Amino acid sequence: MRDRHWKTLSKITKTKVIDPTDAKFTFEEAISLNVHLHVEDVEELVETANKELKIEKKLKDIETIWKDMTLTYVPFSKDEDLHNNDDEAHSDGIYVIKPSEEVIEALESHQLELQSMIGMGKFVDFFKDRVMFWQSQLGSMEDTLKIWVNVSRSWTSLESIFLASADIRSQLPDDTKRFEGIDSEFKELMKDAITQPNCLSVCLVEGRHDILVSMMSRLDLCQKSLNEYLDQKKKIFPRFYFVSNVALLDMLANGTNPPKIMKYLGDCYDSLNELTFFSDEKGVKNIKLAVEMIAKDGERLPLSEPFPLEGEVERYLNNLTEAMRLTLKL
Repeated sequence: MRDRHWKTLSKITKTKVIDPTDAKFTFEEAISLNVHLHVEDVEELVETANKELKIEKKLKDIETIWKDMTLTYVPFSKDEDLHNNDDEAHSDGIYVIKPSEEVIEALESHQLELQSMIGMGKFVDFFKDRVMFWQSQLGSMEDTLKIWVNVSRSWTSLESIFLASADIRSQLPDDTKRFEGIDSEFKELMKDAITQPNCLSVCLVEGRHDILVSMMSRLDLCQKSLNEYLDQKKKIFPRFYFVSNVALLDMLANGTNPPKIMKYLGDCYDSLNELTFFSDEKGVKNIKLAVEMIAKDGERLPLSEPFPLEGEVERYLNNLTEAMRLTLKL
């Protein structure tokens, strides 16, 4: 029992204020309180004290855990789609957040516990401000973490596209400029974030959530424009629907260098593995003139006539489809 409970007990028994820590407070004085005459009121007081003690201990646990809980940062690897594990070699000093299972589980369980406390009626009254404070803190942190993870994921997927793909930069100049601004903001944010390991502190930096929301909105615009651009290409050559967007971007970027897109032909055509290119008498290869098809099972079939792989990749692949059909008919 806390001091407030003893004060309540003194009111119930209509006696002077009780101080159980006073050396003069004796068992005889406790008996003189005649608590047996106030059984219901005293039982209610004891129940309140017990329930409040549980709330107090849980709040203390929550405060202690989040005082020491840290957020994990991992090096950004440009080769992560290739499953390269040498992160440090490709991170360029840029880190992204990766909330640990410990953070996620603690956040979920503590929010549930705080919600349960709010539902405890009169027993939570004394701690209501603290409970509401932690509900607000953890709720704000959760919102920031969610948007931060989404921003990191979107930035990671678009970074190599808008900063390294010459084709996309030329075709989508406005979105490229937009992404360059986001890229600069995101990198500055991460440089500042990694200096603050505490999860709660770094998520509750004033204005951070709003900045991340703004980034996400602009990243969505970049993604939308990119999707619309890729959809245009897919409408011209529907077999592009069979390849991933990452592979399609690589094909579009290397369309003028046909050997580099050979690895994707098997995704566009069920049985085709690659094409053989024309070589003159001196063995000089013309990488833009195909003369033979090689199936996935190794079967080789010369094209009815040399086929030029020139112009936009989606258009010459459409023409290649017709050339393949004509060859098979002969």
